[in-house]
Amino acid sequence: MKCGRIVTLVLTAILLPAALFAQAQGRIKGTVRDSKGNPVLNAKLIVTCPELTVYHQEPKISEKGTFSFLIVDATKKYLFHVEAPGFQSIEQLNKPLTGAQTLELEFILKNVQELQAASEPPGIAALREGKALLDRGQKEEARSKFIESATLQPDLYVAWLQLATLDLEAGRNTEALAEAEKCLAASPNYAACLAIAANAAKAKGDNVLFDRYMAAYKTANPSDPAVFYNDAVAFLNKGDDAQARPLLEKALEVDANYADALYQLGMVHVRGGDSAKAKELLKKFLEVAPNHQEAPTASEMLKYL
Repeated sequence: MKCGRIVTLVLTAILLPAALFAQAQGRIKGTVRDSKGNPVLNAKLIVTCPELTVYHQEPKISEKGTFSFLIVDATKKYLFHVEAPGFQSIEQLNKPLTGAQTLELEFILKNVQELQAASEPPGIAALREGKALLDRGQKEEARSKFIESATLQPDLYVAWLQLATLDLEAGRNTEALAEAEKCLAASPNYAACLAIAANAAKAKGDNVLFDRYMAAYKTANPSDPAVFYNDAVAFLNKGDDAQARPLLEKALEVDANYADALYQLGMVHVRGGDSAKAKELLKKFLEVAPNHQEAPTASEMLKYL
């Protein structure tokens, strides 16, 4: 009888910790998705425990974005780290549920583009969307986005520049000039907007305003080959090749492939009787700008050089 009791007590002592140990387990299941609810491919889950430095698990995430695994000691908190290429990683500290309960987790990963958009002011976001539309050739849709950008952030001079550029290309010279001036109000020495303003003023026939903006442009961007070229054009229109030639040469020193300068300097040499130099310049002109409006003239001229 006594032996039976001893055996029973020993068995109870052995089974009791096992029962308690089983109750401390916790089951975990969850999902990893993007902000649109789609499974995140190549997502990785790493589970560690601040209290147990040797604990490390990497449960597999299925193609459906789900995972499930068992934690033996549910009395502690565990750090869940989720990462995926192109997404911002997430870390959460969670404590499993004990007994027969399952802790359900959901991880929503945001991609880089979403994070960028969230951190951008509304005007910048609209500008970026407008540029993307412009790159796809959707000019009117892009213009609407640039208007939105400039409305949301009136001091965003790049938005005004984009609007002015589109309107100048479309022949809306009055609008282009007004937009360029708003650009300059936000950034007074911005060379690109000074150039648009000058071109729009010229297209409107306002030579006084053109001269004013061109003078400002030269000050802001003195090394632009267009500055030397435009000065040369003034002399060419007067038939003064001697004054135009060094200006055209300066333009080509800055940009050896500046097509208009190549053509005009070539024609200066034609008129000056230097056939070899004229031929060299006109050949290079046709190489760098085969579709230029003066290309047919240059091709004909080469036949006689």
